[in-house]
Amino acid sequence: MNLTKTQAKALLWVFLGFLIAGCPRPPEMPDRSEISTGWELQAVPVDTSLGGIFFLNDKKGWVTGNKGVILHTENGGKDWVVQETGTKVLIVSTFFLNEQLGWAVGDRGLIAHTSDGGKTWGPQSSGVKKDLTSVYFINEKQGWVTGVKGNLLSTDDGGLHWQKAEGDSRLTMNSVLFTDPDHGWITGHKGNLLVTNNGGKNWSLRETGTNRDLLRIFFVNDQTGWIVGNGGIILKTMDAGVSWTPQKSSLTSLLTDVSFVDELHGWVVGAGGTVLQTKDGGETWEQQTTGTLQFLTGVHFTNQNMGWVTGTKQTILYTETGGEVPLETANNPS
Repeated sequence: MNLTKTQAKALLWVFLGFLIAGCPRPPEMPDRSEISTGWELQAVPVDTSLGGIFFLNDKKGWVTGNKGVILHTENGGKDWVVQETGTKVLIVSTFFLNEQLGWAVGDRGLIAHTSDGGKTWGPQSSGVKKDLTSVYFINEKQGWVTGVKGNLLSTDDGGLHWQKAEGDSRLTMNSVLFTDPDHGWITGHKGNLLVTNNGGKNWSLRETGTNRDLLRIFFVNDQTGWIVGNGGIILKTMDAGVSWTPQKSSLTSLLTDVSFVDELHGWVVGAGGTVLQTKDGGETWEQQTTGTLQFLTGVHFTNQNMGWVTGTKQTILYTETGGEVPLETANNPS
């Protein structure tokens, strides 16, 4: 699929999870009370689109959004509170090492840092003005940030100083993840996948067998991982990323995020209210009823039952059943 420059930019915005004003509204869904679903809407104190999601455990989590929004919960999302960030730009990704130390990144080179669990956020100087897309820290000192136009940043002092790595200025990098201090991954547009085996000193291209845009990557251990992206693509590796095999999603729409709790049980989210679930490591994927047609932008599960999904139009969905319709509801539909 070859995208024009305009289409590529629109696709990036969808991936980040925020539809700009004036985009067509999704078709109206029936009232949620009339739909059998394993997902429930959580109330949020903001009226904006939401994207990046990060949970430390089944109680403590953070969600990022448009207009400088960071939301935090201490009780699994029963209550979400706004954390002041001091900015109004789009925040797309957040990462926490523990309950205190966290970072968030977003548009216009924004990097924010907290050392008190998000009670206060302060800026760190990225040295760039381009939009940033993902953040990952290996430990309190070593961290990485990806962005558009070849922007790849690293720090070895907790973000006091950020260095820009040399790279292809045409490449948009969508997410970064490390499976250990040496082995890291970066997904990019047009099927690009970068890998390092020496802690980021050097990055090299890894063959993926596709030219579709690759958005999010997730490893459940050092050998087994998945990538999702444009055109309904799902790729899986079982050999630490040496080779990648396509899995059948039965979709051609955009898939934006992926979360697994073990080698068998995982979920993928995407455009049009899409949530896919697998119980066999991705050999088969089944679509779940979510009760929404919003763009779903992030997903995180802490075990086989408990998970959250973020999306446009202030959407946070929550499940305690792995997203499946509870038996009593399925047997006694409204």
